[in-house]
Amino acid sequence: MAVKFEYDKLINVILKKIIEYNKINSDIKRYNIFNSFSISYEIEDTSLYFEIHNTDDTDDISLTSLSSEQSIRIDLQKLNEVNWLMKTINRFIDKSKESLNKARELAKPHVGILIYDEFTDTYYLNPSSGPILLRTKEIEKEIAATRFDIFSIFINLRSALVGNDNLAEIIGASPTKVLERIRLSVEFIKSCESKLLKIEGIPRYIVNFNEFNKIITYSTFATNDFGPNIITPKRINEKVITASIDKLRELDKVYAQVRKDEEVSKIMLDLARSLVSKNNPKLYSLEDSTKFWVLSREGRTTMKNLNIIDFLDNDMSEIEFYLN
Repeated sequence: MAVKFEYDKLINVILKKIIEYNKINSDIKRYNIFNSFSISYEIEDTSLYFEIHNTDDTDDISLTSLSSEQSIRIDLQKLNEVNWLMKTINRFIDKSKESLNKARELAKPHVGILIYDEFTDTYYLNPSSGPILLRTKEIEKEIAATRFDIFSIFINLRSALVGNDNLAEIIGASPTKVLERIRLSVEFIKSCESKLLKIEGIPRYIVNFNEFNKIITYSTFATNDFGPNIITPKRINEKVITASIDKLRELDKVYAQVRKDEEVSKIMLDLARSLVSKNNPKLYSLEDSTKFWVLSREGRTTMKNLNIIDFLDNDMSEIEFYLN
């Protein structure tokens, strides 16, 4: 009975968050200036399927199609998946609140961009001044920042953090072969770290791998500390795993962690390349003296909203806060 109570409580918490997100985006849509989104969901047994849509497409949504390949499945019995979902929705809510606040600012009469229609309770573009004002540099930046696509980032992170069964890659492999794969992955992670440490705001894994007397030790932690003179970086999700090179079951644990770190490192490197090259708004500038990529004002706001490092932390505080 207690288990069912906790399960029902968990469902209620998730649904309240989805309703909150959809409500904020419904308000955003009234301003007809920013992209707005909605979450559709379906619960089957202990699985929750959800999709995120642009609100302009909601008329075409059929809940019966939610268990298709386009939807994301959350196993409600796995707390790490539920924790990822709660963190994700909370980030989406934060981003939507920012968009709503900016929309309200731009809708104020003295700005001259939008006009309120009391019959439809919505806003429309001021035909005389709106189009001209929308093309000003600062307003363009404001609008572009709210349209930054954060969904793909978190979906990719989910596949790396909770969705992949990397051990399937080494079924039937000898301990020697597994050890070889581990070494290659560690080298790749270190290569990513050397690139990411020069880009502000992007998390990276710092790892160390030692072999001595047929025992291997893999240590790992994530950090987003930035700067040329970091001595003791902040450590998230710090782990140390040891294994005998002759025992496949022990090697499996090292391999699973190394591959997870490698997949996240790949995602972070791709994200960094995408953000550095982004021009509208420009999120980064190259500092001549250090050759480090430093966040612009818009970039700093974007990275604060994303809070990617939080997703690399395995603590369950997001769930525990709502259940207690």
